[in-house]
Amino acid sequence: MPRMLVIVLVAGLVSGLLVGGFHNLFTVPVMERAIVLEQERTAAANGGVVDDEGALVSLGVQRIGMAVGTGIYGAIMGLLFAGGFTLLRRVVPSWQPMIVALTVGALGFWALSLFPFIRYPLNPPGVGDESTLTSRQLWQTVFMILSGAGMAGVLVAMQYVRSLQISVTQRYRYIGMTLLAYAIFALVIVFAIPGNPDPVPVPIDLLELFRTLTMVGQFLQWALLATGVGLALEWYRRKAGADPNSAQAVASAQRES
Repeated sequence: MPRMLVIVLVAGLVSGLLVGGFHNLFTVPVMERAIVLEQERTAAANGGVVDDEGALVSLGVQRIGMAVGTGIYGAIMGLLFAGGFTLLRRVVPSWQPMIVALTVGALGFWALSLFPFIRYPLNPPGVGDESTLTSRQLWQTVFMILSGAGMAGVLVAMQYVRSLQISVTQRYRYIGMTLLAYAIFALVIVFAIPGNPDPVPVPIDLLELFRTLTMVGQFLQWALLATGVGLALEWYRRKAGADPNSAQAVASAQRES
């Protein structure tokens, strides 16, 4: 198995497990409170009848499921990170691996976490109309895929611009055109893809706390993943005895990864 693949999978899994621990400490209690409020609201609508059997099972496995889920999610994000890292280092081959990794982490956080969150703010589990759950998840997934594809397109375009034998002024012009095209693309998918139609009957303070903790978890996921990959690549490069300030050293580290 290629070294880079091992690095991103391990870094993604470890970062996912750490984020799972964060959510178990801070986010799960908020989710449990939201579930209780949703049960009370449903019971009031059903004449005071509460069905808590499913909730008890859910709460019993929630914390384990949270850690397992974030670990798997982190490994998947690691694979996507590897693709972004490969694209970006072709655009800026002289950058040190740590800088490339942190930049990919920032771009990934924007494209796959923050931007989708702006269009589809996350709600606690069990909140929303069950009849629209499939369509809501489908559109959210489509939006995330398009957002990631748009960022990948920017990196591919940047790589193409770098390969052109043109002046510095023309290169900056093409880069500006690429960024403008991405901005237009982002606006198009924001307005073309339908948002969440369901009301959110959760107290605003609880909802804001849940969403804040969720995005903090996403930020930690990308930050830990990027830092872990960057540190691993730097370690392999130093182990090889390369000069960290030379272009040859960077190329050597990239070949090793």
